[in-house]
Amino acid sequence: MKSKSPHILLASPNTRKMLENIRPLLDQKACDAIQEEIDKNVKALFDLGLEHFHFAKQTPSQYWRQRISRFYYGAYNVRRALQLHYNGDYNTDVSDHKNIYKMPDDLPHKETYKRSLVDIRDDRNIADYEHSASESDLTLTQDKVEKIVTDFIDDVRTFLINRGVSL
Repeated sequence: MKSKSPHILLASPNTRKMLENIRPLLDQKACDAIQEEIDKNVKALFDLGLEHFHFAKQTPSQYWRQRISRFYYGAYNVRRALQLHYNGDYNTDVSDHKNIYKMPDDLPHKETYKRSLVDIRDDRNIADYEHSASESDLTLTQDKVEKIVTDFIDDVRTFLINRGVSL
């Protein structure tokens, strides 16, 4: 389901570029209001990631497919929040999943997350689409995925808060 117009995320595929382009036309109060609306969406995406994450954590390990899938979507939506804040990118197209590795250079442990989140995405594809797969076909264990996603969420939370986003 797409956002309904009017919506700040429908104004441009890149909110940062949009704001910079209209900044000369607006007073500071208007620019601050636009930034506040963007930040609300950053928080909403981050919260969506937390919902997926907490659902995965409460799901019994025998349901490995659902746990892996929800852990992935937890990380995916937290990364989307990070991208929206950091460079203004917002995308709902399925092709955005291939961007799971894209994150700011100054995010702590970026290189670890780049590799790990791609592995988690690949495992999510197995869990969601490979009917004959078993848990042993995964690259990472459930515990390892949970640890990586926990650390990623914690690092992104700190990163965003340090940049002035209220989560």
